[in-house]
Amino acid sequence: MRNGASALLFLAVALEAQAPNDLNECLDALARSAANFAASAPGLMAEETLDQRGRRGFIEILKGKKDEVKDLDFTLPEDFRSHHVISNYGLAEIGDARVLHEIRTIVTMDGQTLSGADEVRHALTMGPQSADDETKRRLLENLEHNQLEGAVTDFGQVLLLFAKRHQSDYRFSVAGRQQRIGDEPVVVIRYRQVSGAQGLTFFKERTEEHEPAAGQIWFRLRDLVPIRITFNTEEFVSKKFRVRTEATVDYASSPVGLVPASVTHKQFLNSALMVENDLRYGEFHRADAMLP
Repeated sequence: MRNGASALLFLAVALEAQAPNDLNECLDALARSAANFAASAPGLMAEETLDQRGRRGFIEILKGKKDEVKDLDFTLPEDFRSHHVISNYGLAEIGDARVLHEIRTIVTMDGQTLSGADEVRHALTMGPQSADDETKRRLLENLEHNQLEGAVTDFGQVLLLFAKRHQSDYRFSVAGRQQRIGDEPVVVIRYRQVSGAQGLTFFKERTEEHEPAAGQIWFRLRDLVPIRITFNTEEFVSKKFRVRTEATVDYASSPVGLVPASVTHKQFLNSALMVENDLRYGEFHRADAMLP
């Protein structure tokens, strides 16, 4: 019995000693992948397909004597609206700071070809904060006139949040090896943002808010390339209501480098689903130039 306990203690100590090495290897690989993505992504283009299911809610604001908000109440309709959107999607360094942004031109919505004033490039309303959020804001279009329901995502370049210079803003831990994506064995690490200005940017009318995130990063075991990043954020908008966001970004290796393959995004009011976005990307190719 004593030998068995000693063996278990030895195994626990050995695993604890091994975990930091695995974690450091993953973080070094993550930094390399982020640097490679920063170099290869500008100028890439692909077809993007968005399937969205969402519903717009109604808000009732109760104010006090000094016009202060005393309480909020939300009502969500029972029915969801669904949309199928095909866009030309690209990654480009634009603006004075030459910061990477996602650019979209909507080609068809629900089977109808858009033309004229509706044929505009879109950056969508939530994504990683950049050093040039003013350009991101100018890229934002009010998608309501195109009948999209609520928040949509701008997550294709979230890998850049984990560049070497930003990693000290997070706490990382090894989650385990006993997982797979398809037939691919993976190593999973957890992260939680604890400092820094990086994070997800939420644009609300004329203001913007930056929310720290937590989630997981999944690495291919054979080469430690990050192939999945998950995000979770939570914001309390009143004592009774909170908005929760979940997102998963899958990356794939390609002849032009690591590229986003898919994004799934859900946003909840308490436990009630408000919007669900499912984005898929075709084969990426390099464009000679991209215009803002």
